[in-house]
Amino acid sequence: SSGINAEYGGNLFCWGQNQINRLECPYPIPVEDLYGWNINDIGPGKNHHVIAAEFSSISLGKATNGELGMGPSIKSSSRPDKMHGVDGLKILQCGAGAAHTVLLAADDDDESKEILKKLDVNDD
Repeated sequence: SSGINAEYGGNLFCWGQNQINRLECPYPIPVEDLYGWNINDIGPGKNHHVIAAEFSSISLGKATNGELGMGPSIKSSSRPDKMHGVDGLKILQCGAGAAHTVLLAADDDDESKEILKKLDVNDD
């Protein structure tokens, strides 16, 4: 099992043991790749994590169904990486499930509405 937490000011820390990035640490350590990012929310999952930071969303871990938001060919990322399809959106909340990722985006300005219009919609 592992833990992930953001402190006031937005620095991200994680600890424990997991299969995502082979982390094995009994105490919180900073995720240096995200140092200085203003983290709004964290969605920890079993095999992947998603992070809402400023006007970007970031994911890492293992995926089989596109959960990382980096396209169908990206199956894993041991380091945090941006989900470019939602760049510029203010993500209010995020979540990670067994085989999915959920982002709640603000749509209260014209720029956000334009970005949302460009996203694919799956009606299945």
